[in-house]
Amino acid sequence: MWSTFIWSFTYLLIIKNLFLTRHTFFVNSQTVPPIPIPDYEFEQVIAERYLFAPFANESSAWTVLSNVSYVWQAASLPRYHSQAAVGVWLLFQSSTETFNTRARTLHMSWMSLSANGAMVILSEIDVKSNSSLLVTSHNEETALKYTAALISPDSVHFILCNRSDASLCKVIQIILFPSALLNTTKITDGIFVEDLGARGWLYFAADSGLHGLDLSTFIIHPFLNEINVSVSSLAWSSKRQTIFAGTNTKLWIYSYGIDKQGWRFEHVTGLIDAPITSLVYNDMQDKLWIGQSSGITLLSPIIMSTGRLHWFFSRLAGQISNPGSDIGHLPFSNITSLSVSQSMLPDGRVWLGAVRGVMRFDSNSSDINAWRVFNSARYMPNRESLVHVSSLTVLSRHSDASPNLGSGVVAITNKGLTILRFEMWTLAQKADHFQMLVDQPGRHDKNGFISDCSMSSWGDSRTCIKESDDNDGMWTSMYLASQIFRYVVTQDARVKAQAWKHFEAMELLNKVTGIPGYPARSYAKRSDFLSKIPWYPSPVYPDLQFEGDTSSDEICGHEFVYPLVHDLLASNDDERKRAYTLIFNITNHILTHDWYLFGESHNRTTWGYWNPIQINNDSRYQEDRGINSLQILAYLLQVYGYSGDERFLDGANLLIESYQYSVNLINQKMVAVCASDLFYALPAFNYDLMAYLSYFNLVHAFHTIASSASLSTVQKARAQSLIDDLWEYMEIGLDLSHNYKKMEKNAIF
Repeated sequence: MWSTFIWSFTYLLIIKNLFLTRHTFFVNSQTVPPIPIPDYEFEQVIAERYLFAPFANESSAWTVLSNVSYVWQAASLPRYHSQAAVGVWLLFQSSTETFNTRARTLHMSWMSLSANGAMVILSEIDVKSNSSLLVTSHNEETALKYTAALISPDSVHFILCNRSDASLCKVIQIILFPSALLNTTKITDGIFVEDLGARGWLYFAADSGLHGLDLSTFIIHPFLNEINVSVSSLAWSSKRQTIFAGTNTKLWIYSYGIDKQGWRFEHVTGLIDAPITSLVYNDMQDKLWIGQSSGITLLSPIIMSTGRLHWFFSRLAGQISNPGSDIGHLPFSNITSLSVSQSMLPDGRVWLGAVRGVMRFDSNSSDINAWRVFNSARYMPNRESLVHVSSLTVLSRHSDASPNLGSGVVAITNKGLTILRFEMWTLAQKADHFQMLVDQPGRHDKNGFISDCSMSSWGDSRTCIKESDDNDGMWTSMYLASQIFRYVVTQDARVKAQAWKHFEAMELLNKVTGIPGYPARSYAKRSDFLSKIPWYPSPVYPDLQFEGDTSSDEICGHEFVYPLVHDLLASNDDERKRAYTLIFNITNHILTHDWYLFGESHNRTTWGYWNPIQINNDSRYQEDRGINSLQILAYLLQVYGYSGDERFLDGANLLIESYQYSVNLINQKMVAVCASDLFYALPAFNYDLMAYLSYFNLVHAFHTIASSASLSTVQKARAQSLIDDLWEYMEIGLDLSHNYKKMEKNAIF
């Protein structure tokens, strides 16, 4: 969690100071106030997950809807309703057991987003079939006549609800289906078309075909345009006065405007790639979104010179979409549902439900890849990645909502429902939120480390079990860095005291092994039973044991944070010396051991290498070529800036001039599309983490050299010559790495 916080600072500080570093000397960072970075508000998602009763054991972290067997539809309130932004209507089945019988009952209920799963059943609404569908009318002119229509396979029930209390609803009229619709078994979609005819129409799709109810006569007209096959979805554009109906084989388009162009269809597997699963018209984009298993097809209007309205298609699928689309690639396919907000306040975001979760595209943004993806247990009430979103509804926006704040959404999956709502936060608020979690007693602080917290109950963070981790040093160094930055900004003595406690834990990692410059991965009491191996008794502290075989990951964390302790946290020369000794010893150990890390067995560790033999010549270590080159150059230059010891600058020159470590920086981030080992085929976030820390470290080393009062003019000039040669390679590599992170839709962006 803190990695993202630090990465954000890292990149901002790097790009802020790149030009200054290259052309001017830095001023001592302790003598000038920090450069303020505007803390702009951003949209923070809040996910609330609820489980249906049969899946109560999925996770103890999520509220169980104990009387709900399943929900088949979530429906938004009318845009004019006072509660339109704070809750939804649900159609669901309850199940109760008495003695040897189980009673199943269908209901319509009101669920407030703030009620923690409490639902109010609308007792006056008789839901006859789980193939029914609730269609909301957003027309305020008819608010005194009806609010919604509950369409069952044999009738339409018009419902009138209190405009300030969504739980107070009653049926005010029932229209029975004509005999021609006796074969109807499932209602699939419905829309109120407000400007069609004298008083509008209610169109509804069913497995039997497309049907309509004239709201001026309340007569049902079956099989509109003789469409008598199953219709999956409907959409309506009031601006274009056009209705759309999707089937397995056709997209039907009905234009009823001034020129009354009538019906037209487009074939599926022609311009549309697969049977239509869902439709929605986004008025702000002026586009129809057509959902399919293969992805999305977009339908856009074009006005001919004659004034006639026609439509053209563009595809939206994977990374490459065909020409004509002004939207970037689709995160994943298998679309099951589409929805937009009907809010009084415009909201151009389009929501997509799919087999693997929920997506949102922000058409308000100039970014063609303005996607957000909400999948996995972080957002969905499912352990598995396949969640099968069956219903999706977007709420109205609050009347005082920020322009950047999107509408909330409710998604129904195969095991529960999720509510995604949004708040405007600052980074300071988010940091405080996570700080509160870290500060909870018994959670992450173990022996001064910020340690892993496994959960005894799946997904339930309340069941934290602290344990040692291979990367205790890395995680603690990153957390310590965040607290150092926090102290610099706040000057809070309590923050400094806590940060120093974590530094002392890091310091003990370096001492517990008894080997100068070789820190342990972790340490624990000898009385602690630890299943991981290898653990070794400390030769220095009789009551401690340590985990060995330390890797380059750990060293990266140590080398990153000690300069920050030295420059920003330490209060006096003694404290600065403690930090300096640690960074000097580690770098000197690597330098004097032929660019390796030698551990408790007097052999090099598995992953502690910066030697050209592995870095340049061994294909098994190709993924480390750029990152380890970046690391060792940063370490050497940082220690040279503090010590003036020519061995470190000579070492950096050797690696650059004889082994092309500077050239290795160009392709620091390796992006492999094929890998024989699944470990390397997966996105290696740990490499990105080390890269950002090492870029920071390298720029900080430049700063240290430029601002040093102890280096001579000759020493600075010699170092500057190396920096000038190294600069372009570093810039190119950083730019490429950062662009790759943008492509991955990293949370920073």
